[in-house]
Parts: sequence; structure tokens; C-alpha cells
Amino acid sequence: MNTSVLRNLSYGVYVISTLDGTRPTGCTANSLMQITSSPATVALSINHNNYTNECIEKTGKFAVSILSTSSNPQIIGKFGFFSGKDTNKFDDVAYEIKSEMPIVSDCCGYLVFKVIDKMETSTHTVFLGEMIDGDVKNEDIPMTYSYYHKVIKGTSPKNAPTYIPEK
Repeated sequence: MNTSVLRNLSYGVYVISTLDGTRPTGCTANSLMQITSSPATVALSINHNNYTNECIEKTGKFAVSILSTSSNPQIIGKFGFFSGKDTNKFDDVAYEIKSEMPIVSDCCGYLVFKVIDKMETSTHTVFLGEMIDGDVKNEDIPMTYSYYHKVIKGTSPKNAPTYIPEK
């Protein structure tokens, strides 16, 4: 079985953010899917080992910064390969607050959600979020997971839902 075919599924690349008390924190993710349009609801998968998971659980809210093909790729690494427990990921990353949630400024759009339900798997929590805010910031092309791998030549951390060991 060739599991690398999963990289052909259509995903975006996002920074998922929330608060650790008053400090912004977050992680890079690509497992986000719209479930309904009215009310606008998404499913977000976050590994149990990600500090962001714990913080979303506490705040009951999360934000999504939609990265674009012109976003600085270092943002992906900063939010994807370090723990928010040990690192202030928003140091040296411009951000703004929308509906009390941190949003990475270098994005083409943002969404803010309140958690309305969740489902636990063996390794991940799937949060259901109802949209409470969002806007388009510019007309840049949203980054896809395929673009991240094929153009940027990025890799995925081991706790990403779409992690496939490199051969």
C-alpha cells in the first residue's frame, strides 16, 4: 500500500491559535474541514500531544490563520516543530487579535470558532467549532498541503495527522 497517495487529498495549511491564559500559542495544521454552512461549522484534528490541544480545551475557542503561497514559510516551521509549552511561538511573528483570539498577520484570511463539541480518537481530538468571526485579508492564493510538500519541500512533524515517514 502506498500511503503517500494521501498527500493528493486537498488540504490547506493553517496556523491554529488560541490562548494559554493571556499568552498566544498555536500550531501548524492541515486537518481542517468545513462540516456545515449554516451555522458555519468545521472539524479540526489536533494531536493529544500538542500543547495547543490542551489550550483549546481550556479556552473553548480557536482561530485559524489561512496561510497563502506568499506567506513566509518559516511560520510553518516555527508553529509546527516546536512546543508552545517551551517556546513563545508568537515572538517575532506579527499578529493581531480578532474576537479575543490571536491571528497571524501574514495570512490571506482568518476564522475564529467556539468549540461546540469534540470527539476523541486514539491519538487526536477532533474539535467541532462554530464560526464566530472571519474575514478575507487579501486575494493571495491559499497554500495547499501539496504546494507545501512539492514547492516549499516541507516535511510534517510526527504528531501531524497526515505524517508519512520519508523513505
